[in-house]
Amino acid sequence: MTAVARLLPPAGWAMVLAAMILTAMGLLGIYAGEAEAGVVPVNTLRQLVFLVTGLAAMTAVQIINYRRLGHWSALLYLVVLILLALLLVAQKTSLAPFIVPRKNAYRWIFIGPLNFQVSELAKIVYILALAWYLRFRTNYRTISGLFVPFVLTLLPVALILKEPDLGTSLLLPPTLFIMLFAAGARKRHLALFLGLTAVAAPIFYLSPLMGEYQRKRIEVLLRQNDNDPRWHLNEGYQLTQSKIAVGSGGLAGQGFREGAFFRHDLLPEEHNDFIFAVVAHQWGFLGCNLVLLCYLVIFVAGLTIATMTTDPFGRLLAVGICALIFVQTAINISMTIGLAPITGITLPFVSQGGSALITNYMALGLLISVARRRVIDIARRPFEFTDEELVFDE
Repeated sequence: MTAVARLLPPAGWAMVLAAMILTAMGLLGIYAGEAEAGVVPVNTLRQLVFLVTGLAAMTAVQIINYRRLGHWSALLYLVVLILLALLLVAQKTSLAPFIVPRKNAYRWIFIGPLNFQVSELAKIVYILALAWYLRFRTNYRTISGLFVPFVLTLLPVALILKEPDLGTSLLLPPTLFIMLFAAGARKRHLALFLGLTAVAAPIFYLSPLMGEYQRKRIEVLLRQNDNDPRWHLNEGYQLTQSKIAVGSGGLAGQGFREGAFFRHDLLPEEHNDFIFAVVAHQWGFLGCNLVLLCYLVIFVAGLTIATMTTDPFGRLLAVGICALIFVQTAINISMTIGLAPITGITLPFVSQGGSALITNYMALGLLISVARRRVIDIARRPFEFTDEELVFDE
């Protein structure tokens, strides 16, 4: 095996190439929206710096043995909870200049000229902690044994929700479900989980945990076919414009920096939540399919890595990261075309934003770390159970 292959296995090359294509499309979309004669494209340059930082972070993470990170996962999880709690405290007591609101949300911690979004880091740390907890246990195959995984999930979900950040908080429960399924949790228990979620959804909608503006976002989804033109110019404006941008792309799109949406700045948050609409408007159906193909490559390569290792922790870590990327991608694209509420979720590797881009490349680094260290344990394949097996608490 060559030194290059040891540094980056074939599945790693495929994922990195797909991620770089996605980021390049995002950079072009950001540049198209801000490039004017004599104006420095600040956002594009910032995103390029974030890309270089993300690649450096990915390289550093994949060099570290992922099992070492597992040993530190509980401490990292605790640190993230403390940081999320500080964001909540800052809403009541000023913690400036370290924590200040942006658009009435407390999501960032500032250290001099640098800042980072805690919830982005929390997603990766949560998967590390959950995978480490589940790796050798079988007690989660009982109802009572699911208590700890649910608590590990609900704590960051509640804190992130109060920032407020509805989008990121919605990513963790599906990730938990997929990881439990991969770990061999009983299907009837998972079905009960889905049933309770369906019952809890309307209760949560009416509870004080959900803000009024978050309820309005759900109403936008339900009223998107409303015939009232005034509604489409107000509450429904963003979704209406997004769907027009996607539909007007046609087969091959309007062309780079072409089309009414760039000439007249018709789409709010075009570089963040709605970057997929920008891709569709510029490059049409073909460009959208290229984006989906890149995500498919990352997803398949990640699951291939998961099946290639017999280490329970490595397998769950890979499955969790794949689940997170898949769920986030599905929700973002769905909200862009009117199939899901507008929740502020960014499109992985494509949307503008430093914390998200760096964290996404760190996640790829973890997958590559698992691929480079295919531990062969002398034992049966992990997470294969029969219903007749006894379940022991660790």
